Order: sequence, then C-alpha cells, then structure tokens
Amino acid sequence: MNSTSRGNSLEDVFYQYLLDQRDRGELIFGLYPSENCRIYKKKKYYCRDREADVEFDIVLELYRTGRNAPHLYVIFECKNHDANVSEIYVNDFSSKIGRMFPCAVKGVIIVTSRLQSGAEKVARNAHMGIVKYDDKGLEIIADRRGSCVERGFVQSQIFRDDNSTKSLKFSAYHDGDYFGSIRQFLDSLDPDSAESTQQENERIRLSVPFLSIEQIKAAAREILELASYESGAVDLVQICRSLSIELRFADRAVFDADGVTILGSANFGRKLIEINSHSRETRERFTIAHEIGHFCLSHEHYLHSETIIERDLFITRERDEIFNYERLEYQANAFAAELLLPDVEFFKKTAHFRCDLDIRDRGHGYIFVDNQPCNYTPYEELLSRLSTYFEVSKQAIEVKFRKSKMLTDHRTRSEQSPISGVLSNLISSRHI
Repeated sequence: MNSTSRGNSLEDVFYQYLLDQRDRGELIFGLYPSENCRIYKKKKYYCRDREADVEFDIVLELYRTGRNAPHLYVIFECKNHDANVSEIYVNDFSSKIGRMFPCAVKGVIIVTSRLQSGAEKVARNAHMGIVKYDDKGLEIIADRRGSCVERGFVQSQIFRDDNSTKSLKFSAYHDGDYFGSIRQFLDSLDPDSAESTQQENERIRLSVPFLSIEQIKAAAREILELASYESGAVDLVQICRSLSIELRFADRAVFDADGVTILGSANFGRKLIEINSHSRETRERFTIAHEIGHFCLSHEHYLHSETIIERDLFITRERDEIFNYERLEYQANAFAAELLLPDVEFFKKTAHFRCDLDIRDRGHGYIFVDNQPCNYTPYEELLSRLSTYFEVSKQAIEVKFRKSKMLTDHRTRSEQSPISGVLSNLISSRHI
C-alpha cells in the first residue's frame, strides 16, 4: 500500500471515530450543541495566495449558536507512515494552515508511528496538537471529571521508550499536556472551555476502585454457578453463552500500531470477545477467561473496548504506583485464575491425586518437593494430572499451590520452575 492509500485509510478510520464520538456525545458539547460541531472529510477552502482551493484531510468546525461563521477550526492532517514522520511534512502542514487561517484555528497532526525529533520540535513550537491513533487500541471512557488513564501512560504512547505498553486508541499531546480521550483533547484546544475543564479535572479524577481477592473470588463463583459448573475443565464457551457474550476466534496474528501482538480484545458495547492466534491452548483459555473477567467485574464503566497483550500477563499484583489501566488488567488476571481453578473442585482433586500418588505430609507440609526423585517425580505427576483435568498450564497449577500455601518447595534455584522468579504470583507468560 502506497503512502497516499495508507493516509486515506487513516483518514477513513479516524473520521469514523470522530463521528462515533459525536454520536456518543463525547466531543466538546459542554459549550456547543451537537449540531454546532460539524465534521468534514476532504474539506476544501479557498486560498487567496494560490487562487485555488486547498484540501484538508479532516476538519472539525465549531459554531457558536446563532453564528454563521465557525468560532474555531480544528484541522487534522493524517500521516500513516511506517517510519517516523519527518520534519518536512509538519512544516508543510503548519505553513498551509497559517496561510489559510490566520486565527481561530488549531492544527493537529495524526500519526500511527512517531514524529522525528525535528518534526516534534516544529509541532511543539507551532503549538500543534499531536495525536497517535490506533484503531485496534484500548479505548477508555472519559467524562469531564477526568480520565482513568494517567499522564505517564499517555506520554508513553506519544513519545514511547523501548518498553512495550498497551496501545491506546486515542492519545494526544498539546502545549505540555497529555490526553487519553478526544473530549479532553478538544477541550484543551478551545479557549472558552479549557480553563473550566482543567479546574474540574484537578478537583476530581476518575479512578478504578480496589477489589480484594475475596471480592474477585465471589465474582468468579457467581459466574460458575450461572453456568452450572460441577467438575472438570470450565466450559468458557458456555460461560460466554450464559452471559450473552459473542465469542469469536481468528486464526491470525494481530498487531497494534507499534507492532505489539494482540492476544485478544473485548468490545463492551457489542458484548463481543475476539481471540487471536495462540501457540498454546492453555494460554488461549486464560486469555478468554481474562476477557470474561473484564465483563464480570464491570470494567465497561472505564472502557469502551480493551485489548490484551503479552505484557498484561505480567501484571500480577497491586502496587502503589500502579496505573489505573494496570489495575483493570490485574483484576482480570486474578479473576481468570479463580475462574479456571475453582477453589472447591481444585482442593478436592488435589487431595484425590495426592492420595493416588502417595504424597503425604511427613513433617514438611501438605505438598513437599525438593531435588530428590522420590519427591520430585510424584510432584511433577501431580502437576500433570491437575493440568490435564482443568486444562490449564502446570505453571498456573503451581501458582495456585503457592497462593494457597499448599506447597513447600526446597528445590535449588536451578531446578525450580521458571515461574518462581518473574511471575511468582500468577502465571508464566510463555506457558499460559
């Protein structure tokens, strides 16, 4: 696909995104009725210098009630490049809007990659907005109270470092501030609304509440009861059916705008879960359970849609500095673990297999393992049987043992499961 076709593709999806936001009332309608916010694609304006029309990718015209001329033009220039966008494009865009609109205009450059350093400086000095848009990204809900996505996370979207993070559908920068929603961003561009909105945002921020593990367990039990679960591997397809969630599978690899693999996604408005290609069935089951968790824990209050990437599987505990979106992922991970390994059935089958394998408490704990074959071999067989019975990874079983304080592990570090290091609280991202 050539650069023109790629640019047109970005225009199409971003234009539709703006229409969707308008229909949901998430443009800047605090000061303007919806009919006073007009959205155009390939809009032309007459240029006296050129004595001809000049076309712009996408234009938002804001009108005060009763006025015939726009109060503010927001001009969007779409650059859908694989490589970072160079300075020449930003200079050209800045010059073009400067000739056409001497005042009451805000230029916004939309990218799917990044700006080169020179282009970034031009955009900053020209007080342009910078938007990174990813149609497959996480889409948050934001109202005039603020966003559940913090500044640091949004900043990583616009000026990313080497660490892979979840991609937002919309992230923006303007005059030193970062925005995770189109409403907040447009508010910042409109001088009539920016001050009041900023004061309101400073008073209150929308945050994700803490959920205890007991609350998450209770939510998982409720869903298992709804699906009439009794024994064996949890039927995730049946659970989706019970919750009226459409579950789709796609035998393909899907990547976000930064090349990060998307394992699955959830759309709350459509009640849809889509699962992409997985290398292991046990990891696929965990991904499905994770997405079910978002629905069952009422995360639709914070997200229009969500995606899961491999890095999300490393979010295994609450931290003081945790991002709000990471708290959502932690809660979904914890829910998935409780859904796939229900306490009552797990403890019953563990006791049954433990007896079959003659694993007894000889003064070292309910389940003991060290490097001796007489202890290591039956322990590995116990993991295998439980893994087969519940259709989860051995690592997930081992984590359940540790969290339930059922395991005494005296293996040397070189012999221990790789999970005992990085993912000691939940799962191994490589073997889910």
